[in-house]
Amino acid sequence: MSAALLAEDFVLQTQEEPYEIVFAVRVGALDGRHPEIGQRVLQHIAGATKADARLFIDGGDPLRELPIPRP
Repeated sequence: MSAALLAEDFVLQTQEEPYEIVFAVRVGALDGRHPEIGQRVLQHIAGATKADARLFIDGGDPLRELPIPRP
């Protein structure tokens, strides 16, 4: 049995290129109920994406776009 990957633990693998687009489906940390965890997830996403990357989450029709925080 494999362990589930938590969004707040996500990091790029060695030699993996940064992403240009992210789709987060059923990621509870990004729905606003857990702001501290959500911020941690967004930081990990920021570290794994290109500067102009876009983040879309489920929770609407069409998908909802969230800003990726950049330093």
